[in-house]
Amino acid sequence: MKNLFKGLLTLGISLLIISCCPCKKSKSKDAKPLLGTDWSMVQYEGASFDAKDGYSLKFHEKGNISGRGDCNRLMGSFAEKDGKLTISKVAGTRMMCPDQSMESEFIMMLTKVDAFKIDGKLMSLFSDGEQVAIFEAGTAVK
Repeated sequence: MKNLFKGLLTLGISLLIISCCPCKKSKSKDAKPLLGTDWSMVQYEGASFDAKDGYSLKFHEKGNISGRGDCNRLMGSFAEKDGKLTISKVAGTRMMCPDQSMESEFIMMLTKVDAFKIDGKLMSLFSDGEQVAIFEAGTAVK
């Protein structure tokens, strides 16, 4: 009985150690890459968001980012390393949109992002540990 308890305790501790191991964190086989993928926003601050409304991003190899708000094109810079993400120098064209009230808020959100996670076709953006937006891989609205 004592040996059984020791065995179960050892097994439990081993499973706990293995589950915390960073080597276990494998990427999904169908995960889309950050670079070169068209990402369309499908959730913003916990609420569903219609990807047809625009709001897309694309990360390019040379540290540039492009995208779209309501009707304006966006551009900026980014740096990524080990799940950390910094987006800066975000600017947009100045076309007059019927309702661009959220565009400024979108740009502000992007500049506060400090981390990301890709799971399959979804990319989550985080700021101070809180998920602020979810994007889906696919064809961005032009």
